[in-house]
Amino acid sequence: MSYTAKIYKEILLDISAGKSKIASPFAMRMVKFDNGIMIAFAVNIVTKMRSAFFSVTSEVNKRRFPHWKGIDIEIATLPAYGITTPFIALSQLPDSASDIFEVVVEDLRFQLKIAEKADESISVITRVLTKWKDFFAADKEIFMSNERQQGLYGELMFLSECLDSYGADAVMHWAGSENETHDFYFGSHAVEVKTTSTKAPYFASISSEYQLDSGDIPGKLFLRFYALRVSKSGGEKLQDIIAIIRGKLNADISVLQCFNEKLRKYGYLDEVTDNYTTGYFLRDVYCFSVEDNFPKIIKEILPIGVTDITYRINIMLCMPYAKDIESVLKILKGGAGFAK
Repeated sequence: MSYTAKIYKEILLDISAGKSKIASPFAMRMVKFDNGIMIAFAVNIVTKMRSAFFSVTSEVNKRRFPHWKGIDIEIATLPAYGITTPFIALSQLPDSASDIFEVVVEDLRFQLKIAEKADESISVITRVLTKWKDFFAADKEIFMSNERQQGLYGELMFLSECLDSYGADAVMHWAGSENETHDFYFGSHAVEVKTTSTKAPYFASISSEYQLDSGDIPGKLFLRFYALRVSKSGGEKLQDIIAIIRGKLNADISVLQCFNEKLRKYGYLDEVTDNYTTGYFLRDVYCFSVEDNFPKIIKEILPIGVTDITYRINIMLCMPYAKDIESVLKILKGGAGFAK
């Protein structure tokens, strides 16, 4: 549970116990950082809706700050605390989710805490709110589904393999966040990554008639398949493999930033990692060359008017097309023009 979520939980407990001491519609907790920035966490005593007040060092027009559906932004003061400093008030609106509001406030709290000076507060607040406005404008869910978490984990497993073989530039070939047909492109070649968390016999779920269609690429198409066991008590979590990859990229800040941006586009946010508690153990891993007779459904064999196909393939029936991963990585390396 984040610092912000704990604060709001404590305030709600105070309200339930009748401990609110300030003559106000809100029950509040004030926090002041070493840099002089103050945050007042507040909950409306009647509606239980959350608000947060962030101190700024000068008057500012509220129109300066990005808005999105579910929040309200106002300029406020807190006379109940005997403070004349202006505050930016961020408030949760009805029919909006409290947990999402808390995630945004936690991000603001952390970024304001690490600011060097109090007069940076306006720029920090603007930057953070802009990030969240862009995120919500992309119509992303703030919490990824279990299926999407597992899909991302599989793509990151393959990316980690590529990093070990090709170095940091492998990040540039990851297309999973870009709504491309395939997950990775290496020059004329492509790789589709699939996972399953069911026991054998294994099946790969294919989400369209294009995913295993090599007709849109001039080179080879490969399928990398990971069979996983999921666990709530152990295994490697999504945030664990991300930390490992970031460690591999620390020497190249620009590539690290690119990786972080790709994660954000995929829908992964560091601010909500406490919610990702599933661990993964690797059971089996395979790599296949998707050739003409590979079991698949592609557009050219479909009757006119039939589209948006989803289907499953039996991995055991793909074994005639199995390839050694080292040989595949060599092919991809040559296609992408990596240094020899």
